[in-house]
Amino acid sequence: MAEGARVETSRRKRGRWVAAPLTAVVLAGMAAYSLASIRPGGASDAYFRQVSQAIDALPMQIEGYIGRDRPPLPAAIEMLRPNRLVQREYADPVTGESFSVLIVHCGDVRDMMGHYPPICYPSNGWEMDGTEAEEIVRTEGSPIPITRYRVSRGDESMRLSKVIANTFVVPRADSPLGRDDRALDSVTRTRWSSGLGAAQVQIITDSSMDAATRERIERSVADRLAGLIRAVANSEGVPEQGEGP
Repeated sequence: MAEGARVETSRRKRGRWVAAPLTAVVLAGMAAYSLASIRPGGASDAYFRQVSQAIDALPMQIEGYIGRDRPPLPAAIEMLRPNRLVQREYADPVTGESFSVLIVHCGDVRDMMGHYPPICYPSNGWEMDGTEAEEIVRTEGSPIPITRYRVSRGDESMRLSKVIANTFVVPRADSPLGRDDRALDSVTRTRWSSGLGAAQVQIITDSSMDAATRERIERSVADRLAGLIRAVANSEGVPEQGEGP
């Protein structure tokens, strides 16, 4: 095998599942609460099951990429007290090209406050190389607002660089999506909506991925989030902002 081919094969093998420790970092960096979950708004178990099922509906194959779940760290479960948490790596079985999806729904919106890329990654040794406010245009439905974070770590000989498309889904029928923690603020104003929790979605790609491929992957994932958005927004049962106790 030629030297160039060996280097490329090695790079693909290293990069294939490199997002696994990255998603673990996100979870490990989130702040701790006790394991017992409190639902201050008295949200029904049926609502939380509905959201959990919507997260589980994310398919194991997206386009030609095959998914593999990574079990969350026990410490992350204790920290987040999630209603449901999925961290999944998708890889092309032929090329080895990969990306990751992290979806977590916390039963209390306060468990999500402040725990997203610009806080979690730097606290675990990653450098923030840039942020961009953008949208992912879906095939159907309104665009999903995201913040795109670029992070890296390591020395020049082994530099890891990632791009994270991050969005929040909150229980507001009128406006369920937000690109930063201001969306979380909007549901802490009433005891009811705070007790319904919130979801966070991250789509993680390698910085070396070409822009067209990244855009295609992000749209493919976003197209499969419609059920989650509907479940969290709970449009038939969640009061509009300013309503409720």
